[in-house]
Amino acid sequence: MRHFPPRQGLPRLTPLAAALLGCCPLLFASAAHAQQADTPAADSAIQSVVVTGMRRSIENSIAIKRDADSIVEAVTAEDIGKLPDMSIAESIARLAGLTAQRVEGRAQVISIRGLAPDFSGTLLNGREQVSTSNNRGAEYDQYPSELINGVTVYKTPDVSLMGQGLSGTVDLQTVRPLDMPGRTIALNARAEKNSNGKLNTGVSDRGGRFSVSYVDQFMDRKLGVAVGFAHLDAPGQQKEYKSWWWGADNNLGPGNADVVALKGAEVTATSREMVRDGLMAVLEYRPDKNYRTALDLYYSEFDQKTTMRGAMWNSHQWSNIAYRDPVIDTIGGTRLLTGGVLVNLEPIIRNDYNTRKDKLAAFGWNNKYKLDRWSFEGDLSYSSAKRREQVLETYAGLGPAKSGLTDNNFRFRIPVGAGLPVFTPSVDFTDAGLMRLADVADWGKDADMHRPVVEDKLGALKLGAKRELDGLWRSVEGGLYLSKREKEHADTNNYWFLKNGRAPAQVSSDLLRPSTSLAFSGIPAVMAYDVMGVLAKYYDQQPARPDDQALQDWGVTEKTATGYAKLSIDTELGPVPLRGNVGMQVVHVNQESRGVAVVGGQLKDINGGASYTDYLPSTNLIFDLGRWSDAWTLRFGAAKTLARPQMSDMRAGVSGGVSGTTFEWSGSGGNPRLEPWRANSYDLSMEKYFGKRSYIAGAYFYKKLKTYIYNQQTAHDFTGFPNPSTVEPISNIGTLNRPANGNGGMVRGVELSGSLEGGMLWDPLDGFGLIASVSGTESSIHPNGPGTKEKLPGLSGVVRNITLYYEKYGFSTRVSQRYRSAYRGEVTGLFAQRSFSEILAEKQIDFQVGYAIESGPYKGLSILLQVNNLNNEPYQTRQGDPFASGAYAPERYTTYGRQMLLGLNYKL
Repeated sequence: MRHFPPRQGLPRLTPLAAALLGCCPLLFASAAHAQQADTPAADSAIQSVVVTGMRRSIENSIAIKRDADSIVEAVTAEDIGKLPDMSIAESIARLAGLTAQRVEGRAQVISIRGLAPDFSGTLLNGREQVSTSNNRGAEYDQYPSELINGVTVYKTPDVSLMGQGLSGTVDLQTVRPLDMPGRTIALNARAEKNSNGKLNTGVSDRGGRFSVSYVDQFMDRKLGVAVGFAHLDAPGQQKEYKSWWWGADNNLGPGNADVVALKGAEVTATSREMVRDGLMAVLEYRPDKNYRTALDLYYSEFDQKTTMRGAMWNSHQWSNIAYRDPVIDTIGGTRLLTGGVLVNLEPIIRNDYNTRKDKLAAFGWNNKYKLDRWSFEGDLSYSSAKRREQVLETYAGLGPAKSGLTDNNFRFRIPVGAGLPVFTPSVDFTDAGLMRLADVADWGKDADMHRPVVEDKLGALKLGAKRELDGLWRSVEGGLYLSKREKEHADTNNYWFLKNGRAPAQVSSDLLRPSTSLAFSGIPAVMAYDVMGVLAKYYDQQPARPDDQALQDWGVTEKTATGYAKLSIDTELGPVPLRGNVGMQVVHVNQESRGVAVVGGQLKDINGGASYTDYLPSTNLIFDLGRWSDAWTLRFGAAKTLARPQMSDMRAGVSGGVSGTTFEWSGSGGNPRLEPWRANSYDLSMEKYFGKRSYIAGAYFYKKLKTYIYNQQTAHDFTGFPNPSTVEPISNIGTLNRPANGNGGMVRGVELSGSLEGGMLWDPLDGFGLIASVSGTESSIHPNGPGTKEKLPGLSGVVRNITLYYEKYGFSTRVSQRYRSAYRGEVTGLFAQRSFSEILAEKQIDFQVGYAIESGPYKGLSILLQVNNLNNEPYQTRQGDPFASGAYAPERYTTYGRQMLLGLNYKL
């Protein structure tokens, strides 16, 4: 087997490397004083240096990137139970070409190279994982960072890896005890506080986290054990303003007919209690050098309780709404009503209480056996996910809709750019004598509750064999992978009505709670009460509404058989060393879906399905250009890739009816015959490595999607559907608006990344360093079909990450910035339904500083201070569609506060 020659010493920097490092001259200029303790005598006495902490993590991550046959990015733990970020999602989001979407203030889902989370695959120890989301995209906050030892992101596929995605594949890895040098015990504890303070009574702004890890070896290092436990009790405190919609208004007087007014808005204060317990266990046995077996177990429970209180108003609920003293601003040629006084307004006071409980489990048993030049592998795995939610909202106000009880002097001022509005009511929203439980907005309900349920299960078996070869081919391998995945989704929706014929009710004093301040928006406070207590005392539950079931109740089963073969290359192309691989996957999928047909309130169970086979060739070639171009490495990748459709789109459920005008069937629903997104992918990367902890790289990628899935009008056979109406259809063949495979397009981009040590520029800068990446991505895809203008979900044109760090003499500090430009994001909308939002650019800064005792009786003890979201970066969105002039209006402005942690780490 031929290996690329190791790089020795610290070579002279190229101009590009010097330019990248020059991004932080002020940091490097301050380093001289920190290095004065180094003396020639001390240097001569040191025979070897053991690098730990942040620098060791960087070193290991770069080694994985350099040695991989695929184009990859990697991050590894600084030590057992200690990744460099607060969450695994944040660690992944710092890698070149990747970015995270914030959900409820924390990084949760990951986009790779501009494509939404459902386009990527997620593995744990190389095994495909299920998800607690409605579809396929992993929610990475389910995986405690303390239990993950490293992450490798494959940007080009490896055919021996199952469950890969179209945009890339994220492989989370837990520790392997027999690969550790000896017994290790690590304890971590941190106290946490949110800078927004305690926004709602009964929910703290303080929390903490604790983890313990134990790794040991027995029986002369033939048996290894690793166990880790991580507990999280985190506060979430959120201040938010959200506009509903904007529209023309005829109540502004002469000359203002063209003015666009805000038709509804809300201001809320939300508090969350988030408790997560995670467990990881590995039992590994290696009786001799030829056989190795390992059992892996991962389990986590994540409980969330959310209390939201606030005020909302709707200026279009009935015709008596009027304005005084209007303030009009112009945005991009559109005149907007941004201030004034609302008359005859019926304010709505919201008290909501939501719960969510997630359970995620994964089990794997891996066996490897070597016989001469042969090696064999068998892997059995199972993973499951369960999610249970309650989404409950209740309403109060001056009285029921059109009762005549209104606020006639509600002042408002809305910023046309970033920032929070100012609302000034003329009534006291905390007065329990004025604010009564009622259907203030005439929504036909006095309270509403949804109970979404998701269950996801996946079992898999992989068998493989590999033989080492001589000459051009380093090895040949192949195998078979069988899996079965079942995912079910359901949602029970109940309306709740006030007792006594829906008569408005005053909340009794025993159920009242201290009011919730909304002073950040000008509203002094709103009435607060025990939501569940009020629900039990004042309301009656109505039966669930069956017409929702066509959208919400579905199940999908996928049976997959994959055969793969790979030839690994290790040769020379003239004077240039060449390594890599060529391979092929043959994937056969049989999919089935069930759902509910709903016509005129009548229900019928229906099902459907399809099967298809894909041939997925791939090539990864790595050229060592060291003899020609000062140790540069050129990588090339080409592959056919796919991502299976979103499971909610594959539902068999539909709703429909017969038109009394055309006498034809029509409806909407899912499509159980959907086929995957498929793409031809090409990658080119140039990399240069300096020593162990420095490199620079540039990459170009191009993905041609042959098809994209969007809603289309398709023919559908309605034979057997219930038809409770008296209208007889002229034919059972009608039209159905549903997701279907349609025109595709391209996604392409460039990536620049690097990791550089300050000591390479100047000896006194030893210990300082820079990690940076920037990517630019564009797409020609129209996700809603030809002729539409919406952007590809998850695509930010520019993604940028930069980290400056110092680590030496036990001291360490780091400041990081993550930036992504504006994008169209998939979010959880009304009643936990999938929707999209135009999310504005974000620039989040994180900071940490610590000290580790390196000698003496307290060796192994370290202290750490972290501040996540140091700049309290707001989460901002704008309305989904522009005005006729092309201008957009602001929609949402949310702040989550700074997360401040102070903790101790101890390693034995």
